[in-house]
Amino acid sequence: MFKRCVLFLIFFLSVNSISFSQNNKWENFTDFKSITSIAFDPVKNMIYCGSGGGLFVVENGTGNITAKFTNLNGLISNEILSLAFDNNRRLWIGATDGSISILNADDQSWKYIYDIKNSTESNKFINFMHLSGNFMFLATGYGIQKISVNSYTFVDAPYYKLGAFPINTAVFSLTSFNNVLYAASATGIAYGDISTNLNNPALWQTYAGGAMTNDVRTIETFDSKIFAGSNTGFSYYDGTNWFPYPNSAVSNAKTVFIKSAGNRIYFISGSTIYSADRNDLSSITQYQNSDSYTVLSKDNSDMLIAGLSNNGIYTSVNNNYKLVFPNSPYTNVFSQISIDENNTIWVAGGLVNNGFYSFDGVSWENYNTVSHPEIGNGNWFQKINSGNGQVWAYGFGSGPTQISGNTITNFNPTNSILPGVSNNVNFCSSYGGAFDNNQVMWVTFFATNSGSSLYAYKGNNQWVGFVNPSFMGGASLSETVVDSYNTKWIVLSGSRSGVYFFNENGSIDNPSDDVFGFYDNADFGSEVTNVNDIIIEKNNEVWIATNNGVFIISNPFGAIQNPSNKPRPQKLGIISGNIRVPFTENCISITNDILNEKWIGTESNGVFHLSSDGATLLEKFNTSNSPILSNKINSIEVSNKTGIAYFGTQKGMSSLKTNAIEPVQDFDEIIASPNPYLIPSGVNLKIDGLIENSTIKIITLDGRIINEFDSPGGRIASWNGMTSDNEFTPTGIYIIVAFNQDGSKVGTGKVAIVRK
Repeated sequence: MFKRCVLFLIFFLSVNSISFSQNNKWENFTDFKSITSIAFDPVKNMIYCGSGGGLFVVENGTGNITAKFTNLNGLISNEILSLAFDNNRRLWIGATDGSISILNADDQSWKYIYDIKNSTESNKFINFMHLSGNFMFLATGYGIQKISVNSYTFVDAPYYKLGAFPINTAVFSLTSFNNVLYAASATGIAYGDISTNLNNPALWQTYAGGAMTNDVRTIETFDSKIFAGSNTGFSYYDGTNWFPYPNSAVSNAKTVFIKSAGNRIYFISGSTIYSADRNDLSSITQYQNSDSYTVLSKDNSDMLIAGLSNNGIYTSVNNNYKLVFPNSPYTNVFSQISIDENNTIWVAGGLVNNGFYSFDGVSWENYNTVSHPEIGNGNWFQKINSGNGQVWAYGFGSGPTQISGNTITNFNPTNSILPGVSNNVNFCSSYGGAFDNNQVMWVTFFATNSGSSLYAYKGNNQWVGFVNPSFMGGASLSETVVDSYNTKWIVLSGSRSGVYFFNENGSIDNPSDDVFGFYDNADFGSEVTNVNDIIIEKNNEVWIATNNGVFIISNPFGAIQNPSNKPRPQKLGIISGNIRVPFTENCISITNDILNEKWIGTESNGVFHLSSDGATLLEKFNTSNSPILSNKINSIEVSNKTGIAYFGTQKGMSSLKTNAIEPVQDFDEIIASPNPYLIPSGVNLKIDGLIENSTIKIITLDGRIINEFDSPGGRIASWNGMTSDNEFTPTGIYIIVAFNQDGSKVGTGKVAIVRK
């Protein structure tokens, strides 16, 4: 039957080729709202905004966001600290890692300076950049650097010692007046003649009196004077002496930033923006109030632009001041990721004020007590998961929150039997959970005042608590997974670290037949001190991520059959040179995809992508060989619908397109890409549109089979362009035929092969 199908299809298939463009496989998601610096381009009337998540550009007056830049399209680092234009309209961008990315505002080309990033300096932060003549002066965490804007070369050695101040004093801001450079530093104010080689400490004068004794964070020239602000006050220099700012309401208050604009000086004092006219500095006007203002700038009409730590920029839009920022996650912290049935990404913010967030593929929605008061009385959500058409976010203090469609329900000690903690009866420290095979939600707790750290939710606010076994002590329960036998496998930490397993034997309300046990750290070896994550993979094996590699329990049913003689975990090893080498990375996250391949996130070495049995390293991603945002991977999830792998870090979320996509139910059209396929090639031909466990044949137009292989199991397979004799396939048109095991389902496609 299969042969007749092939001959029939060959006769009718045309040979028109299909065009294909290779898309970038990576995407990064970061918080653009945390503004650290602003630079204005008066020629094109654009506002450039630096943030902890990258750079974005706003059209002044309209508020339209015209561009976004990250490490995927120009930046070396997304963690921007400073921006400054030079005389040629090139934007200099300084980052926390010491990198300098330079964007030409006219032609959008890039140049880079790596010297500080690649140096051995201990504090490479580029806190501020100041242009004076043809030189860019950099305020860094270890002193001051001087760079020629014409040649991009460093002039002089670093200014490590500023007068009597300690060597390598951190410098936070710079300004200049009458050929004198002024530096705001961690130990006061230093100033020296720019025309001299300021490597000589004796050429610097210093001032560390009044409110300027330490942590001077901002400095600005205005009305032939130098104004400086510290964590304890606001002062100015008239060229001879330093004086407190002539208004007692701000002279001793924390001064965050200072900016001159025309005849007025603006400054952030405490949580308020004030301004004053040059003719009457003592009379200050409150401009705007917020506890999150970070930086000030101005446009070509001397209109103020203010940056905030959590809400973008505050700027004039159609003559009304508004907040402007790109849609983005609430913060860069991605503590845990989950993907629901609609392929929406859900993220636990991980920190006390972050709440949780969701991404539907187009826009982010941020959930906190202000935007969604129904989530509970706190914003601290460290864990989140989804299933059965619901999302559960676990509030650390506010209790678990259920999201079902548009309905949000929070459970806590005031409206349910859920526990508080010993010193606060209303602090509900939910810390993880999972649905079992009967769609019952099991929720774990970090600490409780009830003696029960595991609760089952049966619906309609019906909760059942299970008394902690005596061996558990005061342990904290967190990540939870459920195997095919309905056994709950739970990560323990604190006073007792390891893995707790529990099976209620199908009777939630009858504790007498419950079966449970415990894997102590010692069960995984002497070098294991922490169990960090756990999964049940497609073969019903338990895979456990620890600080010393991954361990596998291949027969989880054996643990329930005989908890006192439970199966011994086996340490994962990777085959290298025909030798299985123990995998000893500090693993903090783990998942498996639709092909059952494993993805392991580490504490400091990025992501390891392994074969389904874990024996073969397929890929490794870190900040040195990929655009991934950090080498510390908090969480990993892979979408079965799209094959996109998501990596949650403390610096944002990265995503990678993979071939691990769930198979189609029935064949439609097999699509090959790239098409035509030029060989030899650095990429394999992608064969898309497969049912589960397809066999694939590559066939000439006259019916000769040149290669045959099986798919990995999902919707996509790949082919390297070689024949079964391991030779390059000749130029020509080829039929791709895919079929299931008995040949009852057949799909076809075509590809043009071009030998280079």
